[in-house]
Amino acid sequence: MFKIPMSNPFEADMFVAMLEAEGIPYTVVDHSSLVFDGLFQMTMGWGHVEVPEEFRDSAEALRKNFVQEYAK
Repeated sequence: MFKIPMSNPFEADMFVAMLEAEGIPYTVVDHSSLVFDGLFQMTMGWGHVEVPEEFRDSAEALRKNFVQEYAK
């Protein structure tokens, strides 16, 4: 699985919508933990989106477009 880091749940939701529109399978992994009170998010970031390796190039292209469009 290819991991694409996400900064927050809103960014993940917008990016996942792009993946769904292209028919790319994905899994959203949130590093939050109630037991450890955010310890993993502080050290590992909010989370990431995983896509199968065969969709890596397509997902990277979407991520590049996403960053250009929304990181203004």
